[in-house]
Amino acid sequence: KADNLVTMVTASIEHRLFDTGSSILAADGGAIGDIVKFGGTGTTAGKVYYLKTDGTWGEAQANAVSTATSSLAVALGSNSTTHGMCLRGLVHPSNDPSTAGIGHPVYLIDTHAGRMSATAPDSTDDVVRIVGYRYGTDLIYFNPSPDFIVHA
Repeated sequence: KADNLVTMVTASIEHRLFDTGSSILAADGGAIGDIVKFGGTGTTAGKVYYLKTDGTWGEAQANAVSTATSSLAVALGSNSTTHGMCLRGLVHPSNDPSTAGIGHPVYLIDTHAGRMSATAPDSTDDVVRIVGYRYGTDLIYFNPSPDFIVHA
C-alpha cells in the first residue's frame, strides 16, 4: 500500500531485518525500528526526547533527572505526530558520539539537551543511563536501559 501499512488478522514473523545500509538512515532522524506517532510536539530530527506526563515530548538531558529517567525516543523529523519518534532501533542521531568505539555504549549528555555522548556524565545529580550502542558513523542502536543511577 502507498501508506506502508499492512493489516493482518494474525502474523508470523521469522525475523526483522534492519538494513544498516538503507537510505532511510542517511540523514539526521533516520530510523528503522519501533516508531510511534503522537504528541503533536515540534522536534529536531535525531535528538533524544522524553515523554512528558501530558503526552507531549521534551528534550532529554542527563542533568535533569525527570527527563533522563523517563521513556525516551529519537525524533524522526520536525513533529512527533507527523514524522514519529523511534522508541528502539537503529537511528541516525543529530550528533555522532564519535569517540565511542564500535559496540560501545552511549549516554545522554549533561551539557546539551537531546544529545548523546560516548562519556558517561559524572557531575552531582547527573543521570547515568545507557541509551544505546554505537554501530558506526552516525549509526546508533537506540535501546534505552530501564536502569540508571543518579550521581551523588
